[in-house]
Amino acid sequence: MDLLKLLIADDEASIRNGLKCILDWEELGYKLCGEASNGKDAVEQINNLRPDLVILDIKMPGLTGIEVMSNIRTYYKENKLEMPAIIVLSGFSDFEYAKESINNGAKAYLLKPVDEDELQEKVISLGKEIRERQKLNETSKNAAVFVLKDYLWNIFQTKKVPEQVQIYDNPFLADCENSNYCSIVLDLNFCTGTPANEILKSVENYFSFFKTVIIPKENKILILLKASNEVAIENCIQRAVKLNKKNRTFICRSQSYTGLEGLLKSYYEAEELCSYLFFISDQLFISKNCIEKISLNTNSINLQNLIDDIVFCIETYNKDKLEKIISLIKENYFDISKTEAEIKKQFISCMVELRNKLLAKYPEREISNGTTFEVIPKILEAASYSEIIEYLKSVLFDLLENFNFNTSDSVIVKVIAYVKSNYDQDLKLEALGDMFNCNSAYLGKKFKKYTGTQFNTYLDNLRIEDAKDKILHSDLKIYQISKLVGYANTDYFFMKFKKCTGCTPKEFKKAAENEKK
Repeated sequence: MDLLKLLIADDEASIRNGLKCILDWEELGYKLCGEASNGKDAVEQINNLRPDLVILDIKMPGLTGIEVMSNIRTYYKENKLEMPAIIVLSGFSDFEYAKESINNGAKAYLLKPVDEDELQEKVISLGKEIRERQKLNETSKNAAVFVLKDYLWNIFQTKKVPEQVQIYDNPFLADCENSNYCSIVLDLNFCTGTPANEILKSVENYFSFFKTVIIPKENKILILLKASNEVAIENCIQRAVKLNKKNRTFICRSQSYTGLEGLLKSYYEAEELCSYLFFISDQLFISKNCIEKISLNTNSINLQNLIDDIVFCIETYNKDKLEKIISLIKENYFDISKTEAEIKKQFISCMVELRNKLLAKYPEREISNGTTFEVIPKILEAASYSEIIEYLKSVLFDLLENFNFNTSDSVIVKVIAYVKSNYDQDLKLEALGDMFNCNSAYLGKKFKKYTGTQFNTYLDNLRIEDAKDKILHSDLKIYQISKLVGYANTDYFFMKFKKCTGCTPKEFKKAAENEKK
C-alpha cells in the first residue's frame, strides 16, 4: 500500500523537527513530502505537492494558517481537486480560531504543546478517512472512465460522431467543439524489454498532466489527448521512447484536430501510421509530416536487376562492391507505398532466384544445403525492413566466404576481381603475387589456365576495351585516355591499341563515325 503524503508547516524549526520525530510516521502509513516555514511557502508547496495530510500552524509570517486554508480551498475548488486533511496547531485556545479553522476545512484543532497520544489518534483516524475516500473516488473514477472509453470506442468503430455529445461530467469532453485533440499509439509489437503493464503505468504517469483517455487494445496502447502544447506533448513522448530497450521507433502520433470529428480523424490517422513502423525504426515517433518527407526522398529500384551484380561479387570475392550493393538496396528499395507483405515476397523471390543462378552456373557446389538459404521463414519473421536488410547482408557475406573458401580457384578469382577493378593502375604479376601471398610464376600459370590468356594480354584487353568506349563516348584527347586506362606512355598505348584492334585510335574513331552515317 502506498504511503500517504504528509506536509508540515510551522514557522518554528524546533516544532517542525519535533513533529517529524514525535511519531513513527511510516508505521502509521505516512511519508513526509515537504515542510514550510511561512504561510506563502505553505500555500505554494500544498498546491504543488498535493499532500494528503497537512499539519498547519495557525499563526505564521506572511499568511496566517486561516489565510493559507482559504487560499488552497480556492485553488483546489477551481482545479476540481480533493482538499487535503488539515490538522491546525495553535497556541491559543480561543473559540473563534477553532471555529474559523473548521469553517475553512480543518479536520482537527490541537493546542501547543502537542499531546503525542492525541496527535496519533487524530492521524490514524484521518488516515482511515483519507483511504476510504480515495477508494471511493477511484471506484467512481474507474466507472466514469469505463463509460467514457466505451462511448469513444463506439464512435471509432462506427466512424460516426453522434449529434448529441454525452459529456459524462468528464473534462476530456467539456467544450469539445472548441478543443484540440490528437491520438498517440504505442505499438508494443515493436517494443521490447519492458512488460506491457509497466509501459501502461509509466505512460499514465507521463501524461498525467494532460486531459487524456488511455485505452489498451490488442498489444497497443491508445492515448487520446486533449491538449495544444506541442512542446509538452513531445517531451512526454521522449520519455515514453526510453521504455523500448531495443531503441527503435514504436510510437505513432497524429496531427491535432478540433472537435470530436477531429478526434475521430486523429485516431484513424494514428492507426494508419502504425503500418509504417515496419519501415521506419530511427525516428522519435512517426507522424504524417515524417511520412511525407520520406515519400519525397524515395528512389525505388528493381531487386531483380541487381542479382547478376551480386552473383559477380560472390564469384570474384568482391566484398567492397557487395557492401555498396547492399547499401544501395537499403537506401533505394525503401518504398513506403508497398506493404510489408509485398516487400517480404520480393526479397524472398530475389534470394531464391540468386540461389538458382548460382546453382545453374556451379552445379557442383552444394549451395542449396545448410542454413544459408533458409530464407523464407527468416524473412517472414522479420519485424522490420532494417532487420531484413541485416539478414540479407549476413546471408550474402556468408555465401561469399563459403563460395570462395578452400577451393583451388579461390586465389585466382580474387586476383581477377582485383585486376578488373584496378586495370588502370600499374599492375605487375610480381606485385599481385605479393598481395595475394602466392608465387608470381605459379600465379601466371594459374591465370592462363583459368582465363585462357596470358596475364599481360588479359590486362591489355581490359584497358583497350575501356579506351574504345572512351574514344566513342567522350571528348577526351588520346593522351588523356591513354593515362586513364593505365598506359603512362602514349606511344606504347598506340602500339597496344593497334595490336588489339588492327587500327590506330583515330582510325577506330573515324570508322565508327562512318558506320553511323
